[in-house]
Amino acid sequence: MNFLLDENVPISIKDVIHDLGFDVFTLHDFNMLGIQNGEVAKLALKEKAIIITLDSDFLQLNKSLQKKSRVVLIKIHPRDPKKIREILNDNLKKYVSKLNNPCKLIITEDDIILEELS
Repeated sequence: MNFLLDENVPISIKDVIHDLGFDVFTLHDFNMLGIQNGEVAKLALKEKAIIITLDSDFLQLNKSLQKKSRVVLIKIHPRDPKKIREILNDNLKKYVSKLNNPCKLIITEDDIILEELS
């Protein structure tokens, strides 16, 4: 399974996801920093990747992209890299099988919400 980190996700998270046994890419890897969310979603679709982001705007992608995209939103405040690592270590493997189809997985410190889109 492939993951694409949005540019707002700390780069240290790449190692966490890789250590969990997954392939992970960043926008920097594609030399595409600064692109809009819709372009990030298109890149993820092209690479068959799941987007990991801290940006709730990804929940508002246009309808055609929403129906195809797989997004993991980590919604915590403050955006502490250590806390993000803990959340992913504790939850990503548990939910990865549910990320095969278009969906939104919203992870907060207190809750996990999975919205399947197909």
